[in-house]
Amino acid sequence: MHIEISDGVFLIDTLAAGTPDLVASYLIKGEKSALVDPGYPSSANSILSELQALSGKGFQVDFLMPTHVHLDHAGGIGGLEEAMPNARVLVNQHGLKHLIDPSKLVATAAGLFGEKAMTVYGTPRPLHAERLEPVGELYELDLGAEKKLRIFYTPGHAWHHMSVFLEKERLLITGDAAGLYYSGFNFPIPATPPPGFDEEQYVKSLTKFMNMDPAGLLLPHFGLVRENVRAFLETNVGTIRRWTSMAAETVKTGGVLWTVSSNSSWLMSRIAAGERQKRFPITSSGASSLAQWVATHTRKRERPSSERPFWDFCQDLVFANSLST
Repeated sequence: MHIEISDGVFLIDTLAAGTPDLVASYLIKGEKSALVDPGYPSSANSILSELQALSGKGFQVDFLMPTHVHLDHAGGIGGLEEAMPNARVLVNQHGLKHLIDPSKLVATAAGLFGEKAMTVYGTPRPLHAERLEPVGELYELDLGAEKKLRIFYTPGHAWHHMSVFLEKERLLITGDAAGLYYSGFNFPIPATPPPGFDEEQYVKSLTKFMNMDPAGLLLPHFGLVRENVRAFLETNVGTIRRWTSMAAETVKTGGVLWTVSSNSSWLMSRIAAGERQKRFPITSSGASSLAQWVATHTRKRERPSSERPFWDFCQDLVFANSLST
């Protein structure tokens, strides 16, 4: 499925692990074209089919651009690269080495989500170094036909994160720097994965977004936020401050994972309310984000066996989402 957001700007549903409305990729078409966030390794064929539906068989993207190198954003590049031999891959300079050798990314993801989920998401292929171009603090890309992109560094969610601003349309492809937001879920969920989450950098990136005053946000999880953009970003800042304060206090007082999660019952109640609207994407996204948050703020603290049910619960929800249609 694809939707034209604006003239020459398309949302492509990557059908992540067969699930609609979970991970979005964005295609910008000028005289040249760019595809931002190509999704999981297992999504490559779905994206190729949508590109062909949009532009005919043999359509070639000129630039493949993951906002960061996590598997749900960069994992599909290997499959697309093979089908598009002339495409250049623009990636933040701090993440480039992980596309050449993705073994560390795979190990981290498997440790967080579990081996069962990884069999559904797929394993990324190593990319050829000569196809990659590193992006630093700022990179300007002119696709022609008035499609000018400003690619800029937005750490916090990850130290290898960048976002993309479409200058004429004033649309901002955020990557995970602005959290997750699903239909039926009326507030943003900050994305706080270990090991690279940094609260202060996350808030600085959100503040940068607010100062840019975009007309809309294009989220990978999931879709367009056009109304009350500033309020959405401000809510994200408030939520992440509340989460990290709660987690820090619990760890400081010797609390454990289950204590942290129990103290966030307000969040879990909202996840349950959202589940009634669109069960699997909302429930697993909320639970996995909560699990990521807990893991980040307890650092490398050992998880006692008594806490395993909560951790297994989060992993099972993520995997259930992968298997549902």
